[in-house]
Amino acid sequence: MCMSRGRVNSMRNDKKWQRKDSIHTELRCNIDPDILKRNVDAKTFFEDDQVKDNGSIFWKRDNFDSLRRVIPPSKFNGIHIKMEDDCPQGGDDVRLCLLKTLGAHDMRSLPCVACFQPLPIYDKYPLVDGIFFLSTLPRQGVPSVHLLFDSRPYYIQVICADCLFSQWRCKYTGDESFMGRSLILGTLYTFDVISIPQCCTPLCHDCNSPISVSPQLINYIKMGNYSLIHEPLTCSACGSTRDHLSRKVTHYNLIRQLHQPLPPTLTLIDSSMSMTSPKLGTDLSVDASIS
Repeated sequence: MCMSRGRVNSMRNDKKWQRKDSIHTELRCNIDPDILKRNVDAKTFFEDDQVKDNGSIFWKRDNFDSLRRVIPPSKFNGIHIKMEDDCPQGGDDVRLCLLKTLGAHDMRSLPCVACFQPLPIYDKYPLVDGIFFLSTLPRQGVPSVHLLFDSRPYYIQVICADCLFSQWRCKYTGDESFMGRSLILGTLYTFDVISIPQCCTPLCHDCNSPISVSPQLINYIKMGNYSLIHEPLTCSACGSTRDHLSRKVTHYNLIRQLHQPLPPTLTLIDSSMSMTSPKLGTDLSVDASIS
């Protein structure tokens, strides 16, 4: 009887714990009223050509050809790609909040943070041919549009599926540390996914000096507490206090495969072709560094 009560109490305690990095009521729209007014004054909503065709400023998905070209058949399913929920009251709040904020800023597409290719934003899941994620680190060439998460502003950023299914090797260790192919496509992550790997000593974003980080904090991040990536740390060299654990894209060398054309924004380092059995075909890998 005591064991039974213990199990019941354990189950009750488990219900109090929230899933790591899950989205509840902390996600809020962050719309600049001046930008909204300027966009409303600049055009009439119902006179917009895309609104006439789609019913909104966002795109309607006709097919999944762009995703089929990149991802393997084994990952083309509802487990690895975020699809529309049967009961929309769940993840639909995230979709509406994200699209409302982007729509108010007249953002119909966003550039990938790695290759800068524009990604159209769709009105239903999967919302993009890649992933949305939130970051406290502004990235060059990416519009500054914010969402509020835990009452803190975060930049809305995207990575395309082509780059996610490439190899990201740390410039300092050579390890393939960022495994983008393991992420669910078409949805929003509330942390900086590029900064998940903590394979080497972080550097100050201002003076490029090494940042002293407690091993306990790194262990917490490796255990899945990815929101700690955004915690402000102080550089002992210059005194700058900010999110030094956030990784820049230039922290990695990006290795793209044969089906992925090299974007003009990437600098070619080396290329090699390895011939395999005719039954297996030919594989071409290109090692490129983002400048």
